[in-house]
Amino acid sequence: MAPFLLGGRVHTGPVPMKGLPMRALALVALFLPLPAWAETITLNAPPVAVTAYAQGAIVTRTVTFEMPAGEHDLRIADMDGDLDPSVIDIALSGATLSTRSWDTDGDGPYRAPRTPEWLAAKAALDQAIEALAQRDDAIAVALAQAQAAQDQIKFLNGITLPDDGATDVETLRAIGQLIASDGTAARSAMRAAEAEARALRQDRDDLAFAVQEAAAALEAVTPPNTTPSTLTLSVVAAQAGPATLTLRYPTGAVKWAPVYNLFLEGDTTLRIERGAYIEQYSAENWIDVDLTLSTLSPFSGSEPGNLWPILRRIEDPQKPSPAPTLMRSQSVMADSMAEMEAPVIVEERATVDLSGIGVTYTLPGKVTVRTQEDVVRVALDTISFDATLSARAVPARNENAYRLVEFDNTSPEILLPGQAVLYVDGELVGETQMETLPPNADADIFFGPIEGLRLTRTVLDRNEGDRGIISRSNEETEAVRIDIENITGQTWDVTVQDAVPYSEQEDLVINWDATPAPDVTAVDDQRGILEWQFALPAGQTQTITLETRLRWPDGMVLR
Repeated sequence: MAPFLLGGRVHTGPVPMKGLPMRALALVALFLPLPAWAETITLNAPPVAVTAYAQGAIVTRTVTFEMPAGEHDLRIADMDGDLDPSVIDIALSGATLSTRSWDTDGDGPYRAPRTPEWLAAKAALDQAIEALAQRDDAIAVALAQAQAAQDQIKFLNGITLPDDGATDVETLRAIGQLIASDGTAARSAMRAAEAEARALRQDRDDLAFAVQEAAAALEAVTPPNTTPSTLTLSVVAAQAGPATLTLRYPTGAVKWAPVYNLFLEGDTTLRIERGAYIEQYSAENWIDVDLTLSTLSPFSGSEPGNLWPILRRIEDPQKPSPAPTLMRSQSVMADSMAEMEAPVIVEERATVDLSGIGVTYTLPGKVTVRTQEDVVRVALDTISFDATLSARAVPARNENAYRLVEFDNTSPEILLPGQAVLYVDGELVGETQMETLPPNADADIFFGPIEGLRLTRTVLDRNEGDRGIISRSNEETEAVRIDIENITGQTWDVTVQDAVPYSEQEDLVINWDATPAPDVTAVDDQRGILEWQFALPAGQTQTITLETRLRWPDGMVLR
């Protein structure tokens, strides 16, 4: 080792650190390797994929960037402030994540990330504004030229001769030629400038509309005007290189629902176009994301409910209480309503549970769903089924029969409940609500009235027991005639339904008679609901007569 001078003495060994003056230590430190300084890297990690469930959704954000070596803070400044930071799943390649922090207030004025889409939209708006400004400038120049020519004409017209009559003929001729030539040229220039201004004005409306379109496009890609939260990640990178950050988190500000277009084509084909409505109210826009729709409910709970022991008891029968006063009866009624309120509400809120079905739709293209805007409808697919067309007639309720389409779900997928718009041979006829239809199950859907199948229900005779001289106070009779008239140009398979009363008391005797006899006397196991089934050719009328008789003991009242 080369000798060195330290403290006025020559040394040949290693540099002794103990007892070195502070100035010497500072000089030595200059030659030691320095650690990399921590750097704050602001990232724009836009949403790239969304899985929407029956309740809530999972949003995925990702970004790939160049990571310098050393310790750094990754800052994502446009996060939804309503998120729970503890449930954000973070995956980072190219570095090691050490800590995370969540700032809901921000550290200064928020500026939305200038994404490539935003920059392109801003450039398009600037270009449209400049094109409109140039057109307005050209119109202004043309109008200025027209005004200048008009001013020249006004000047020429204002030239006057002296009153002394000393002007010679040559001077007069020169003045006349000047007025004629320059006036003609000025008028021609004025007309040409005005024509140019009119031509320039013709396309100005298109340029102004282009500015409005560009402004709308820029607004569409601008994040919502909210106060977002900032997610800061402290990371360590062993070496510089590419890194990928992926964030996955749940959000509840999302909902979607199936929707259908049902097309009855001819008498034998039902075509169903499946789609879905989706809307979201988070603090972020979903621009060109991969969208998946699922019927699962991962956020509705993972444990079954608890059962509690049921305690029953017996007591001595209570003595009859006196008749309540008006105020007491109202209090008792209020208490009874309060006791009945809870189970009634629960029953009314009961919904179909699809958590065990797990139907998932992944859309093939990119989808844009902006926050707090109109509902977005997305198309899923189209499926067709063999169908059977008939007519259903309920003369007691309607004046026309209705188209009834019966089909089996021969597809391998479940048809989810949702709103359906109905078309017959391309014409809109109404809408209905689709019920859940599993594979291999059958369904009946009504496709509006058939104007050419007319129904008439006429009461021929009715005796309610207290009218007439011969009528009895413990008897009621009724005679009805039903006419089904087919004025269409085709034969229809028709089912007609009507009702007769039934009794569960031996003392109330009910008899009825129908001509022709009904094919079914308890439709869907409903006592007293009758049904006739027949084919009705074009131009024909089918008549059904129905008589009912009720008898009960004297002194009793029919309800």
